[in-house]
Formats: sequence, structure tokens, C-alpha cells
Amino acid sequence: MATKPKLHYPNGRGRMESVRWVLAAAGVEFDEEFLETKEQLQKLQDGNHLLFQQVPMVEIDGMKLVQTRSILHYIADKHHLFGKDLKERTLIDMYVEGTLDLLELLIMHPFLKPDDQQKEVANMAQKAIIRYFPVFEKVLRGHGQRFLVGNQLSLADIILLQTILALEEKIPNILSAFPHLQEYTVKISNIPTIKKFLEPGSKKKPPPDDIYVRTVYNIFMPKPKPALMAAKPKLWYFHGRGRMESIRWLLAAAGVEVGSRLGNGRTDGRLLFGQVPLVEIDGMELTQTRAILSYLAAKYNLHGKDPKETVRIDMYADGTLDLMLMVALAAFKPPEEKEESLALVVKKAKTRYFPVFEKILKDHGEDFLVGNKFSWADIQLLEAILMVEELDGSVLCDFPLLKEFKTRISNIPTIKKFLQPGSQRKPPPDSHYVEAVRNVLQL
Repeated sequence: MATKPKLHYPNGRGRMESVRWVLAAAGVEFDEEFLETKEQLQKLQDGNHLLFQQVPMVEIDGMKLVQTRSILHYIADKHHLFGKDLKERTLIDMYVEGTLDLLELLIMHPFLKPDDQQKEVANMAQKAIIRYFPVFEKVLRGHGQRFLVGNQLSLADIILLQTILALEEKIPNILSAFPHLQEYTVKISNIPTIKKFLEPGSKKKPPPDDIYVRTVYNIFMPKPKPALMAAKPKLWYFHGRGRMESIRWLLAAAGVEVGSRLGNGRTDGRLLFGQVPLVEIDGMELTQTRAILSYLAAKYNLHGKDPKETVRIDMYADGTLDLMLMVALAAFKPPEEKEESLALVVKKAKTRYFPVFEKILKDHGEDFLVGNKFSWADIQLLEAILMVEELDGSVLCDFPLLKEFKTRISNIPTIKKFLQPGSQRKPPPDSHYVEAVRNVLQL
């Protein structure tokens, strides 16, 4: 008999709740080991069980998986909840990524100051009603099917239902203007495995209370957040790095020429959730950075040979994306905070992220991170290394294997070409880029 998956997280919703939902929807029983003290977290960290020293962590199929999206992707793929082909998978990815953006607001809500919590409820309601729910209402109305993608239950349906029900706890009439979503919510809630999960006594967690909030603070001591086939792909974004830069890297590494379009496209109805990056490719218009990267990695054979390699690549890439996002956000901070933020990036690179990859390279003795084959994880890591080196040229002094890795990957012909002057690689963000983004997005 196969061992049950084991979930490591505090006894509450947070980022693990989506994992519980997907396992339950798949009819998979699981065990949980609740973190209640900082010492328990430290034990996992000291035992090298947490790749980036963070939970959620799920033990499954002989692996210890971290990074919520990577975990969700693996479970969905394993239990046939991720579409029948690459295009369906990417649609699911886009819908999930958008919904997770909204769900993240709910996850962070209990940790706001009391005066800010009510304002944030109004903000969540506005975003749900104006940006997110109209997308799914239109999808359901347009194809007239029971599910969002492929007329079968998928990860997209599960995460959307989770988010709707969590919002309804705070705003009971949130679906009043969306009749198709009202019917959809009833239908998906009555799928037997989901219906069972929604009944009292299941492992579904209640809304976060003061005990959960105190537990999380005691364990993690979090700081407040700053939130056609032959045609060339076209990239719609600002003239700068931002969230599009990793997409440029991956396409360049795959040897794909691209066309660029500046602007945000907010008024033409082409952006699924009203946001860029937007990539036109293979007759599709893709949004949500991680979904785009996953599609490109799979399309160009940079995503592993099987689900186990794929989930490792996802974990490594998601970790480095977390690090690079800190750099990207620092550009928009006030001058007095920017230096401190960038110093924190260097510190985290040295203490949390780069030691992970140094150890991986040391343990397997191979040229690449996964499967001894060039992958998305290698591209993402090189981009992160070079980005942090712009802040501290000596950041790799204690990581000899990463130094060798940097040299080796930088000399792959397609990447070497991308690193040369005149390529579509963008320089570090300057005041003109920051001003352009602020003006367009009305920050």
C-alpha cells in the first residue's frame, strides 16, 4: 500500500490549503504534521528537508516538495487534473495563476493591522468583481460547459471554487452579478470528493483566527509585504526587465527570435486579468508569468523528461523567481528603503538560495541541475546569479561550484549570444523605466 502524502504546515489555511483541496478533490487521503513552534521549523531546516528553508512542504512519492505552485502542479499532473495536452495545461495554468493572485490577498488578510483589514476586504471585493470573476463568467458563458477547461475537472476548477467560497465567507453576495459562477459553484461543490471535503469533520481548515495568526508569527516572524505557429512570439511589456525578463531569457536560450510590443494593452480586452506580461505565441495570448514560462519550457523541451524531473525544475525555478522578484520590487521603493532592500537580497542569496544550488551541484556532480540536461532551472538560476552579481560582484566567492556553473551555462551558444551587447536582454531598471511603469499602472 502506498504511503500517504504528509503535509508540513501550521494548523490553518495559508498556502497549504490549496494543496489540501487538490488532494481531497483527487480522493487522496493524507496525513499532516502541524508546525506549532519555531523549533519544529528549525528541525526541518537543519535536516535539509526544506529546499529554500520554507514551508509548505509535502512528502510524496519519495520526494520532499516545496514551493506551493510546484506542489500543486505535481499533484494535479499525477491525478489527471492538468488537462489532456500542453494547450489545455497552459489554459489551466493561466486560470490558476490569476486565481492564486486573488487568493493571496485572502491569505495575507489576517496579518494586516485591524484598521487595514476592512479596507482590504473592500479591495478584494473590487478586484474579484471587476477583474477576476468577469473572466470566469465569460469563459463559462462562452463554452457552455460544466468545467473551465476541456469539460473535465481540473486544478483550475478546484482553486477557483476554493477562492469563491473563501471570499463568500467575507462577502456573502460576492457572486450576485455572476449567474454562471453561481451555478458553477453549486455544481463543483457537489462533486462527491469535494462535497465530502466540504462537510464537517474533514481536513478543510476554518477561517484563520487569532490562534493561527499568533502561531504563524511565532514560527516565521513575517514582515509585512511591500503584492501563428511559425510567427515570432510577440512580447507585450514595458521597455525594461520586470516580470518579462525571465521570458526573454528562456526564449533566447531556446534560440527563439521574438518581436516586442511596448505598452500595457489595458483597454483592448486582450489581457485575461488586466495585467502584463502578455505573450502572443502559437495562436494564443498568454498572461501570468509562471504560466507562460511553464508553457515555453515544455514547448522547447526544457522541463524534464518525466513528472519527477518537472517538479524539481519547477521548485528550483520558483525559488529563484522569488529571489528575482525581490530585486524587481526594490526598484520601486523610496530611495531610503531601496538600499536596505537590495542588501537583503544579497543576504538571502548567500544564506538561503545559493547554498541550495551549491549543494545540488556538489551532490550529483553533473553539469546541470536536473537530469544532467539543460533545463529551465539552469536558465533561471543563471539569470538570478547575474542579477545578484550586479548588486555584489563577490556574491559567489563562497560558492565555487556555482562559479563554474555560471561560466559553463554562460557559454552555451544561445545564452552567450543573449549576453552580448545588442541583444534583447534588458539593463537594470533605471528611473525612466520606473517612471514609465508608475505612469502606466498609476502606481
